[in-house]
Amino acid sequence: MLPGDYEFGTGDKEVMEILGGSMDVKLSGSDEFVTYKEGESFEVPANSKFNLEVKEVADYCCSYIKE
Repeated sequence: MLPGDYEFGTGDKEVMEILGGSMDVKLSGSDEFVTYKEGESFEVPANSKFNLEVKEVADYCCSYIKE
């Protein structure tokens, strides 16, 4: 992912694994960004939005979880 500010919405639960670099993440309902780095992951609840701030190129894998 290239540097920038992003907002995404999801219908299904997501697991985002950071494979390289880092990103700051703000989940729906939160007031603060949390930094996730290479080797870490976070979950996004179904039917929600989340914001990303990427300061340098980051690589990730997104898995959608049907519930």
